[in-house]
This record gives sequence, structure tokens and C-alpha cells, in this order.
Amino acid sequence: AIVDNYRPPSSWPSKGKIDLQGLEIRYRPNAPLVLKGITCTFKEGSRVGVVGRTGSGKSTLISALFRLVEPSRGDILIDGMNICSMGLKDLRMRLSIIPQEPTLFKGSIRTNLDPLGLYSDDEIWKALEKCQLKETISKLPRLLDSSGQSLATIY
Repeated sequence: AIVDNYRPPSSWPSKGKIDLQGLEIRYRPNAPLVLKGITCTFKEGSRVGVVGRTGSGKSTLISALFRLVEPSRGDILIDGMNICSMGLKDLRMRLSIIPQEPTLFKGSIRTNLDPLGLYSDDEIWKALEKCQLKETISKLPRLLDSSGQSLATIY
């Protein structure tokens, strides 16, 4: 959804500063807190590793940045904007994550590159060319409609 009265500027995020202010998260009402009172700042341009024991909240913290889980209390600000007040589409179209474990994606290559169906085939092929994947994808039997698992047959 898009929240018209709280849209980020087109250049957002420009620096990448993240502020967590009193962040508390639980997975359902009345469940124990998974994250409790987290307050910290990740400075713009810094590289941060999140480490900890199994169940310590690493994945929950990352999930909160994408609002896969909503805070019970507290705020998450990216470049000064409270992400809990903006629409999910605005937020998720502007953030990326590199997972720890590489996985082959589900669905077609097209839906993974353009999940909202905003771009033409020509625009998708131009993007693939820029990242030097056009030749690889053009070898697949169903081209953009091939599944990500088809890539395993090429390599």
C-alpha cells in the first residue's frame, strides 16, 4: 500500500543512516518480546554485521527493517523517516537485502525482477544486459518466463 500523506522523497534513502529507538517486537499479541528496548544508530556508509546465538533476534531485526514484523513499541528511522508510518510499497521498493545463504528464487525470472509488473520486456532485457545476464537468460527455454531453478541447468 501507499500512504499518500507520508511518502518518502524520490531520493530516499540517500545516506542510509538507521536509528532504532526503543524497539520492541513480539510475533503475536501477549507473546514474549523477541526484541526488547533496542536503541542504537547505524551511521551512514557503515558496514554492519549482525551476529549472535540462534534465536537471539538477528533475523527479527532484519525482518523489522522490511516490516515483515511490526514493532510492538518504538520506532525505526531511515534517514530520518519513520518507516512504520510509510506504505510497504514505498519502503520495500527502496531497500535491498543480501541473504546469508544463497537461494534459487521461486517463480519466473520476470516476476522476481519485476514483482509489481511495472516494466516492459524491453526494459527488463536492458537491465539484464547492464548486469551482464542477458546472454545467460537468453539461453533458457522460456526466457523471462523460465523459473529461477532453470539457471541450475546452465551452470
